[in-house]
Order: sequence, then structure tokens, then C-alpha cells
Amino acid sequence: MEKLNKILFVLSTFCLLFTGCDEGEITLTKNGKTNSRIVIPVNPTNVEKHAAEVLKDYIQKMSGAELKIVSDDQRVKRNDINIGKVNRPEISEIDFPKLEKDGYVIQTKSGRLTIAGGSEKGTLYGVYGFLEELGCRKYSSKVTKIPGTATISVENLDIESVPVFKFRDIYYRDAYVPAYMEWHGLDEHGEFVPIGTSDWGMWCHTTERLVPPKEYCGSNSEYFSMIEGERLCSADKHNLSDICFSNDEVFEIAAKNLKKAMDKRPEATYWSVSQMDNARYCRCPECEAQYERSGGPMGSILPFVNRMAKKFPDKTISTLSYWYSTRPPKNIKPEENVNILLCNIGSPRHIPIEEGDSAFCADLEGWGAIHDNILLWDYVIQFSHLIAPFPNLRTLQPNLQYLNKNGVVAMFEQANREIGGEFCELKAYLMAKLLWDPFQDIDPIIDDFVNGYYGAAGKYVRKYIDLMHDTMEQTGAKLSIFGRPWDNRNTFLTEEMIDEYYAVLDNAAEVVKDDPELLFRVKTVRMQIDYAVLDIAKKEVTGQRGALEKKGEKITPKPEIEKLLYEVTRICNLNGVTRVHEWNTTPNEYASEYHKFLLEQAKL
Repeated sequence: MEKLNKILFVLSTFCLLFTGCDEGEITLTKNGKTNSRIVIPVNPTNVEKHAAEVLKDYIQKMSGAELKIVSDDQRVKRNDINIGKVNRPEISEIDFPKLEKDGYVIQTKSGRLTIAGGSEKGTLYGVYGFLEELGCRKYSSKVTKIPGTATISVENLDIESVPVFKFRDIYYRDAYVPAYMEWHGLDEHGEFVPIGTSDWGMWCHTTERLVPPKEYCGSNSEYFSMIEGERLCSADKHNLSDICFSNDEVFEIAAKNLKKAMDKRPEATYWSVSQMDNARYCRCPECEAQYERSGGPMGSILPFVNRMAKKFPDKTISTLSYWYSTRPPKNIKPEENVNILLCNIGSPRHIPIEEGDSAFCADLEGWGAIHDNILLWDYVIQFSHLIAPFPNLRTLQPNLQYLNKNGVVAMFEQANREIGGEFCELKAYLMAKLLWDPFQDIDPIIDDFVNGYYGAAGKYVRKYIDLMHDTMEQTGAKLSIFGRPWDNRNTFLTEEMIDEYYAVLDNAAEVVKDDPELLFRVKTVRMQIDYAVLDIAKKEVTGQRGALEKKGEKITPKPEIEKLLYEVTRICNLNGVTRVHEWNTTPNEYASEYHKFLLEQAKL
């Protein structure tokens, strides 16, 4: 009898290992209990260990069951969850090179679940992908959806997911919270993470650091831009000129200072050697001759950058192609370890780039013809009015699809560096999904978000979004990242349309009036319209939509405007909004300036 039992055990194990006798359903938890285990390699990587802990934590939060984490030197069991490159037959057919750094597979096979990924964080991203399959969501850094279910089972999973863009950076402050970045597979260029954790050693506008004006302005003005026959050199951050890229001494100084920075951050791969944020580029005879030969300022910048790339062959030297330097040069190709950080700052935002900016498209396609390492710097908000309506959701996907088709391998989406802003949670969430796969259907993503984030009010928030986008398209409205609500007072921000928006949002508020958190989120949406009304009223002053009204000889502030100003300021502060405009003006400062305007205009 003992011998028979041994034979049956061997046959059973053989069946599980090699034939998957009973594929069917894999039960991870049942009625709050579990016979499942999380299996990791005997010598797991930090990513594999962390992925296992994340999965254990969320399964327990969902079901109450606590899974054990064991190593792969233990006996194979049905319902096991394999994490990473375990010593199990299930991973033998996974094409790991195809997964690159961040891709992953989720498979049910032989009565077990396997989650494994690429060479860096793929396995961890696979765990989050699996949690989303179970209905979990992270809508923002503060709002996570975890379904409660005592029984968790899966079957017939065969998912392979590799991100389309290899670098995915979304410049919303909320999107830089580590737990949010991790869930959505996002990267970071170094501004909001601890020193030493980013792969970027320097990020854009770096010539001031490489050749400091404070050090060289007095003694070597020839190191800096010549404009109209004079060398311009200032250490004032608001009046900086650029370096002379054709000067050999400038190169040596820049290389020396770059080496010092690299020695402090040897683990960093990407180092920016980039122009400043202005158009004060050099017009000296040598630089001008290079521009003439190559067709523009990149004729001087790129040779400088190529020399730097040759000097540091184990690093990637990134350079901006921005403002005056977006045109690729003739007869000069970037070195293999050069990254071109191309910016589309001048593109319209109400229509796709391919449709609205032929000049930029020509530049992009020109770069794509000579190089395969292009990081695209995109812009997705209205800088001058961060909390105002900016209905550009329908351009995000076609833009990313076009960029991907034209050789862009990495994306930096510049949004709001401060807290708060117009639909910042929705836009960060949607862009995170699209940076992974820009070819998926976005309507279910938006619906999932608004219903999860706004609850019963979600259908009305979606109606508001669609109504504004439809109106913008029907009226031929234009969007600019440097625009303001006043610009669209006769298109999607007419009095009639604003009344319609308010009516929809009143319905949204009504259905969640007994839930303070959801009601506050609806009020945050309404704040966008309130702000638009204030901006139009300030510009119009005393007209039909003005901030003040005439009563005989008197000109007084309208009470409803003062009420809106109070409410916008209050909601901004409760949301933690720190800037109304990109670089300045807190909500309280905005209110103070508006009150000052009202008093100056009033004639009592």
C-alpha cells in the first residue's frame, strides 16, 4: 500500500508538471482562506522580492487571506503563483528578451499562475497588471480601489504586455508619488526623487552649469553668445545667454565640469548637454558659418554634443532640440550614444499635431530619418492658467500614435509641476495608460476612471467632458498652452455653454451630496468653470459678463463674482494647489490681486 501511494504521488506530480491534467480554474483564495503560495527564486532579485510582497499585501486586503512567500526549491503545488524567473517549467517558453526592460507576461498554465517580466521592473509591473485584472485600480496617489472578495480565482490568462514607449515620464506632481509611479510603470528624470535613484544625471538647460557665467563672465566673455556684434554674458538667471558652441575652450571647460558631475553620480546613464531656455544663441562668425552649412543652429550644437558623446562613450548624452533648434542639421548625424530631446512647444493643442503643425512634423520626420533615439517633450496643459478648462483629451492618443510611428521611443509629458490643476488625476491616469499602449480604446479607460473616482457622479462628469469637447470642435475653438479662458469666450465658454456645464455639474453634485469626499471632487471640477468665469469677467470689466456692474454713477463689484472668487480660492487651498500660473501666484495671491483689481475699477 505504501508503495502504491508513492507511485500515485509521482504520477500526480508528473501530471501537474508536464501535462497540466486539470487546467481549469486556479483558486488563489476561497472564503477568506488559501492553499495558494507565492513562489520566488531561491536567490530573488530586489524587484522579485518586492513584487511578491506587493501581491501578498493586495490579496490580503482583497480577501483577508494571507499567502505565504516560499522559494522555488520547495515542491511544486497546484494553485501556486510563480513570481519572476523561478525554477519552474511554466517559464520555459517565455521569451524574456522580447519583454525588454519593463514588459511582462501573466499566464495560467499547469494549474498555476505565472507572472514574470523583463530585465528591470517587468515582474513588478506584471503584478500590478494582474491586480488590475482582478479589478484593483490606482486612480490617483490618494485614491486606490481594492475590491473586497473572499474568493479569488482565475483561469485562461495569457497576457503579454510590452510598453510601446521605453521611457514614460508624466510631469504631474501627483504622478511622482512613488506608489503611483510604480503602479503605472512610470519613469522620472530626477527632479522629484531622491538623489541617486534616477537614471538621469542632468536634465535639460545645462550649459549654465557646465560653463558657469558667474565664473567666466568677467574674464572670458568670448565663451558666451555674440548677438549683434556684442558678447552677451550675465549671471542673472532671468537674463542668461548661451555658450558659444563653436569655441574649443568652451568644450574643454564643459567636459571637465561634466566629468566632475559624472564622478558624483557614476550610476546615472543620461547626461544633458543642452541650450538654455531662451533664444540668445550665438551669432559669432564661426557659429553663423556652421549654421549656414547645416541649415540652422543645430549645425553648431550637434557637433559639440557629438564630441561630448565620444568623450564619454559609456554614457548617453542628451541634447535639446527646442525653440530655434528643432530643425535637424544637414550632413551631420548624432552619435549612437546621443539622445535627441525634441520639443513641440509651438504645436496647437485643439487638434492632433499631425494635422496642426506641419513644420514640427517635418522636423520630427527629419530627425527620425537620421537617428533612432528620440525623446519627445510634449505639452499637455495651459501654463498660464493651470486650473482653467483645457479640453485636449481627444488629442492625446492621436499624438502619441503619430509620434510612435515616427521613431519616438521615449516621452516626457509636461503638465503641472504643482499640486492640483484641471483634471490632473484623469489626465495623468489616461496618459499613463497611453504611454504603455497608445493604440488601445480610450473610452473604456475614461469611463472606468470617472465612475471609479467620482462614483455615482461619474456619468455626469463624463457628460460634462464630452459636452465641452464636442462644443470646442463644433465651434472651431483653438487651444494654446499659453492661452486663457477669455480666448474662448465665444466658442466653448459662452454664457449659454457655461450654464449648461453648471447644470450638468449640479446633477453630479446632487447624486453624491451625502458623500463629502465625492462631493468635493465634483466641486473641484466645477472650480474649473468658476475660474473661467472669473477670468472672462476680469478681462471684460463692466460688460455683460464683466466683474463689475454700473448702477447710475456707481461701479461696484458684482456679488456673484466675489462669491466665485472666494469659492475658487477655498477649493484650490483644500486641494493643495500651490500655483494658479506655472511659476507664480498662489491661490491666496490670486484672490488678493483680483480683489485689488475690483477696488481699482470700482467707483463708489
